[in-house]
Amino acid sequence: MKTIEEQKLTFAFPDNWEVIKYDESHFFMNHVRKSQGSKAVDILALSDNRLFLIEIKDFRGYRIESKKSLRSNEVLNEVVQKVRDTVTGLYAAYRRQSEELAPFYHYLCTGSKYSTDVRHQRKIIAVFFLEQDTQSDAEFFSLQCPLGHFSY
Repeated sequence: MKTIEEQKLTFAFPDNWEVIKYDESHFFMNHVRKSQGSKAVDILALSDNRLFLIEIKDFRGYRIESKKSLRSNEVLNEVVQKVRDTVTGLYAAYRRQSEELAPFYHYLCTGSKYSTDVRHQRKIIAVFFLEQDTQSDAEFFSLQCPLGHFSY
């Protein structure tokens, strides 16, 4: 299993998956982040037929501080921006032929070993992982807006 630590959480992925902490990748830090306002998801994970863009928020211990952003959908808007900017960043990585992100941008391109022959069968899945305090404390917020699956 491949593991990635994010905040105080550990995520495990099968050995045959490609996985990277995108927001800490060399390409993001040295190229994409320099574009004013650009954001990134935490993790990119690639299985045989799906690309996962994973954003993680650990609000345990920050109930009061996070309450406003959760109720106003500020957090969801930020996640949507991170997904959009990450896909744009992957295209930039493709244009610059960034080796560390090659599996991920090749998945988006026809004819690579990571992509399927039929373009509409490739899936990009945005995952928003929200960790909150115990259930009784977390009742103040219920996420009602799924990000959904993207396919093209």
